[in-house]
Amino acid sequence: MISFFIFQQPLSSNKIEFLNVSLLLIRNILEATERSVEFDPQMPSYSQSHSYEIDQRLQQNEIVLNLFAQGFDNLLMDMMASLAYPEKDEWVVTIIQVIAAIYRNRRVEDIEAHLRKMRESNAVVSFDNDGKNIPWSNSTNSDDQQKMTNEQRWKTNIRNLRNSLKKHLSNERAISHVLAKFTIDFMQNGFCIILKQLPQQLKKKDNHLIDMSHLLWLLVNFLPFTFQLGQKPNFLKDVLTTDLMCYLVWVVVQETENVQLNSINADTDSKPSIRRLHLGVRAVFEYLQALEKYSQIQESGGGKNNFSQCGEEWPFQLLQKLLAMDELRQLFLLLLHHFSKEIQSDQCLFDIICANHVLLLTLERAVRQPEYSASFDLNHHMNQFCTKTIVARYGSALEEFRTNDYLVNESIFTMLRRVGCELGRLDLLCQPIILRPLSKIWEEDFEICDDWHDLIERLVRKFTEDLFNDWEKVCPPTSKSPDKESFHVMESDQLPLDTLAEEIASDHDPLTETYGDIKSLIFELTSAGFNKQLSWIQSSLLTACAARLGIYAGQEFRYAVCCSCVAMKMSSPIVPWTELEAFGLRSERFRYLLQLMGLIPQFTQLFFYPKIPSEWSADILFSFAVLFGPIPDHVDFDLTLVKIVNLPMLPHF
Repeated sequence: MISFFIFQQPLSSNKIEFLNVSLLLIRNILEATERSVEFDPQMPSYSQSHSYEIDQRLQQNEIVLNLFAQGFDNLLMDMMASLAYPEKDEWVVTIIQVIAAIYRNRRVEDIEAHLRKMRESNAVVSFDNDGKNIPWSNSTNSDDQQKMTNEQRWKTNIRNLRNSLKKHLSNERAISHVLAKFTIDFMQNGFCIILKQLPQQLKKKDNHLIDMSHLLWLLVNFLPFTFQLGQKPNFLKDVLTTDLMCYLVWVVVQETENVQLNSINADTDSKPSIRRLHLGVRAVFEYLQALEKYSQIQESGGGKNNFSQCGEEWPFQLLQKLLAMDELRQLFLLLLHHFSKEIQSDQCLFDIICANHVLLLTLERAVRQPEYSASFDLNHHMNQFCTKTIVARYGSALEEFRTNDYLVNESIFTMLRRVGCELGRLDLLCQPIILRPLSKIWEEDFEICDDWHDLIERLVRKFTEDLFNDWEKVCPPTSKSPDKESFHVMESDQLPLDTLAEEIASDHDPLTETYGDIKSLIFELTSAGFNKQLSWIQSSLLTACAARLGIYAGQEFRYAVCCSCVAMKMSSPIVPWTELEAFGLRSERFRYLLQLMGLIPQFTQLFFYPKIPSEWSADILFSFAVLFGPIPDHVDFDLTLVKIVNLPMLPHF
C-alpha cells in the first residue's frame, strides 16, 4: 500500500498524511521499550540477567530483520527518491528519525569493519520482494521457490529469519550484514538527498518536530563512508556547501553558549547541550576531513604546487569561500578558550584540536596557491593562539599522549611547534601543563618524529637558560591597557565569563550603578583603553545592518552566525571570538554600556553573549553604530541606504 502511493503525482494531503503516519508507526515500534521477559523462577539470577540481555537484542534485531525481509529498505529508498517533489519534503523529518532508530545502539566502527569484509569478499546481499539472497546464505532459489506467490515468499523469508535467530542467539552477524548492505544503499541513493533537504527543514523557526542532532548525527556517522566506499568527488558536490558549514558554525556557537549557561544553572540539565556541542564539533571535523581528502594539493612535475581536483571544479570554489570564512577560523579559538574539562569529555577536546589542525593545513596549502586569493593573514590568525589559556588546552590533551591516536598527537605537536618555534613564543610553553608530558615523552623514549624532538630540545634549552635569568625576562612587561600586544599576561587577572554569569545570577548585581548616558559611557571606556572592544561592538552592529539590507545575499558564508540568525529571524549573538573581546565583557562599565543599549537583557539573570534583537531595523543598527564614532571607510554597504533614527531603549527579546 505504501509503495503504491509513493510515486503518485500529485498526492493528496490525506495520502501524504497516511504515509507519514505509517512511517511514524514504524519509528515508534523501533524506538519502543523492549518487551518484558518471563523467567523460570528456578533459573539463577545471573543466568536471568544474561538471558535478558540476549533476549533484548533478539527482539530489536528481529524487528529490524523482519522489516528488511519485507523490503522496507527498498521502500525507504523510494521515499527518499521522491523527496524531490515539493509536497513530499515533510517526509524528510520522519525518514531520518526512522533511519536513526534502525541504527540505534550500533557502533559506526562495527559497520565500517563489516563493510570492509563485504568489499573484500565481494558479497552482495539484499532483502527484495522476490525473496532473493536471506543474509546468511548465498544459495540461489530453486525453481519451486520462484513459482511461489509473493505472500508465500514473504512467509518463507520470515520463517528463515526466525530459524536463524534461534540458531544464532545474538544474531549480530546477521544484523551487521543487513545494516552494512543498507549503509551502501543509503549512501548511494539517499544520503545526499536527505542532506539537501534537512538543513532547509531545520531553518524553519516553527519546525519543532526535528532535532538538529539528526543532521549532526548523519554527518558524523555517514560522511566518513564516502571515501571508504570509493565515491567520486562529485558525489559530495551538493552536500559540502557553504550553507551547510554556515549552519554548523551557528550550531556550535549556540551550543557553546548553552553549555556555559546550563553548567551554572542547577535547574537545567547540561548533558543535551554538551552532546550537541560535541556532535557539532565532530560534524565540522568530518566536513573538513572530507574536503581535505577530495581536494588534495599535489606536487607537479615542474616542482610547483598545483591544485588537483580530479576533474572537478567545486572543491576549488568551496575552498575559495572557506578562505573568506573568518568565523570558521575563529570558532576554534572560542571552543578552546571555553573548554571545560569538568563538564566536557577529553574526546571533545581531541576533536576540537584535530578539526582545527585539518583546517589550518587546508588553509596553509591553499594560501600558497596562485589560484586562490586569500583575504586574511595566516600569521596574524596563528598569533591569536599565542595565549597561556589556549596553549594550556593543548598541554591538557598531551597528557594522554600514550593512548592518543596519531592524529591527535600530531595536531598537538604541530600547534606547539608553531607557537614555540615559528612564532617565537617558547616562553608560553614553559608552564607545567606543557613541560610535564613533554618530560615523560623524553624519559620514556616515546616514538615521535624529528620535528617534535627539535621542539622538545629547544624548549628544554630555553627553560634551562631561563632558570638563571630574572623572571621578568621570561614574561613580557604587564600593562593596564587592553590594547597592548601583551594582553595575554592579563588573562589570569580577569574574571572568566562563566564566573561573570554566576556573579550576575547572585543577589549582588554590580550593574545597578549608573554611569551616565551611552555617549558619556563610550567616552569613558575610550579613555580607559577599550578602543578595540568598542570597535568590536560597532563592527558587529554594522555587519548586522548589512545583513538586514541583504548585502550578503549569496555570500552569507562571510558572516555565518549573523546571516543564519537573520534568515531564521532570531536574535544575533555578538560572539567574543578572541580573548581581547572577552576581556571587554569582564568590565562592569563595558557590560553596563551593552545593557543600556539593549544588547544585554535587563531583566534576565544569565547571559553569555550580548545579542542584537531580531526586530531591530537596519536604521536602528546604524544609529547605534554611529554613537561609537566615525563609520569606517571599508563598511560593506552604501551609507545612503540607511538613516539615523530615534533609538529604542532597553528592548525585550
